[in-house]
Amino acid sequence: MTEHNGVLCAGCTISLLGTRLNTYVYLVDGLAIDTGPSKFRDKYKAFFHSHRPERAVLTHFHEDHSGNAPWLEKQGVEIYIHPSAVPLCRVNAKIPFYRRIFWGSRSKFSPGPVGNKIDGQTRTFQVIEVPGHSFDHIAIYDHEEGAIFTGDLFVTPKTKIVMKYENIYCILDSLKKILNYDFRTVYCAHAGVVDNGREMIKKKAEHLESIIYEVIQLKEKGMGIDEINKKIFPKTVPLTYISGKEWSSEHIIRSIILDKGNV
Repeated sequence: MTEHNGVLCAGCTISLLGTRLNTYVYLVDGLAIDTGPSKFRDKYKAFFHSHRPERAVLTHFHEDHSGNAPWLEKQGVEIYIHPSAVPLCRVNAKIPFYRRIFWGSRSKFSPGPVGNKIDGQTRTFQVIEVPGHSFDHIAIYDHEEGAIFTGDLFVTPKTKIVMKYENIYCILDSLKKILNYDFRTVYCAHAGVVDNGREMIKKKAEHLESIIYEVIQLKEKGMGIDEINKKIFPKTVPLTYISGKEWSSEHIIRSIILDKGNV
């Protein structure tokens, strides 16, 4: 556990077949932001026992963020998530085998629908809708401290792979949306604390804009999705093989071509 400007941070790391993945949960003013994957339940249980939250808010429904929500709920902690994801949480999650290896399972629980604000112990945080990585994705903005908790919106300034159903245009819009807010620090669920957060968010937005431009130019020259993917991303990331292509650079190209005009 570490502390940064009043924010407690607990993280775990998994390394598998050349892929290293970190997960982080945060606790600020009595509010837990994400709960971590159930695979690391013992470590996160110890953290939450030592620093009990009054309530928790999930940035989105994926199991690496919601995995310990059922356990926290049994401890009497109120859990909140975007209204669109509430029905998904009320049943046991159907998770691909490789993700169960990485993150573990996620049992059903009953979160409440979060509104545009959520209270901590002494102050109120703003909830910002930032879809793209998932339809229900939100960010939590702390105006008082100039900080924003971004879930999976940031992760890295140079995106090389995305999940099958991600929408690149929505992600770009969400990045630009949060840049309208006054913040310095980004608290990311996989990259950890990013002190130069505004700069990194700008870099990611610029990187996506650059890829979009390049893909469209190549498409207009008659190149197909596979051909464009091999040109822009000549090396295949190991997670693409591990995930059976649920994660792939190809999905970036496909989204840019097929989702254009459908945002």
